[in-house]
Amino acid sequence: MTGCVVVNSNAKPKTGGPRLVYGSNRDGDWEIYRMDMVTGKEERLTRSRGDDIWPVWSPDGSRIAFVSTRDGNKELYVMRSDGTRQTRLTYTPADEEDPDWSPDGKQIAFTSLRDGTEEIYAVDIGEGDRPSTFLERRLTHDSSANSIPVWSPDGTKILFVSTRDGNPEIYVTEADGSKPTRLTYHPASDGVDSHLWSPDGRLIAFVSERDLNREIYVMTSDGSGVHNVTNSPGTDDGPVWSPDGRHLLFVSDRTGRQEIYRMERDGSDPMPLTTAVGDQLWPSWSPDGERIAFTSTRDGNAEVYIMDENGSHQRRLTHATAEEKWVSWTK
Repeated sequence: MTGCVVVNSNAKPKTGGPRLVYGSNRDGDWEIYRMDMVTGKEERLTRSRGDDIWPVWSPDGSRIAFVSTRDGNKELYVMRSDGTRQTRLTYTPADEEDPDWSPDGKQIAFTSLRDGTEEIYAVDIGEGDRPSTFLERRLTHDSSANSIPVWSPDGTKILFVSTRDGNPEIYVTEADGSKPTRLTYHPASDGVDSHLWSPDGRLIAFVSERDLNREIYVMTSDGSGVHNVTNSPGTDDGPVWSPDGRHLLFVSDRTGRQEIYRMERDGSDPMPLTTAVGDQLWPSWSPDGERIAFTSTRDGNAEVYIMDENGSHQRRLTHATAEEKWVSWTK
């Protein structure tokens, strides 16, 4: 096995204070950066010859999973929160995407194209920085496309999207891949790009095209009680649960440009949080639910911004003549 970039360090990373992680192409290709929200210090975590994209914090904030093309195709990697000990997890000639951590931080589910079509896999990585082996398990076995795995909050189940019944529908499986169960039934596409458990695991928010445009729906975890919580002639996309499960953020172009909205989880009281020029995208709640990070093009290119949970005190965090996206928080 070649091409794995590993940075050795005996010093354990500091984990105090809230932090953001995001991707930037300011250095000519996509690299991963981290910002300390207490000091405002920004650090570049990856330095590879390919693109390093889609960073995802581990539940305890000690590690970051990401996808990299440094070895020729999209492969799954993991590193410490300070960028050290970058370790390649997958070794195939195909692409691996959509990493999602299990709640206990011991596994990462992902989508792989190694079987000729999209399938869901999970890799056991344990709790150490660099185990000697990584055990992979294939969770779906179907000739159709199966993608975008999302762990349930208790770690017992995984949501995913499958075309096995002719069009994209949302399914759920046990964590070991057993008992795949279809949750949505509609000739339109369900789960397009986004399907998320509520923090208590009782509800699922998802995007559907059943209204001839993208709208946000909510259903119970067994697939019952499906109802739309947005209803506009524009495109409503990207639902994100608040940490307490009371609200949903989403992005809508109902005014002619992409803006971020907040609503109650039943769809009531939709409130625009941004009204700026350009597009406002990829909102991410802080762990305490008091702030929201997002990407905005209001200044000509995509930069990282932050605002209070009601949309007040918006300010720009990054200042580069490049693009920043895939923003996420950890404590």
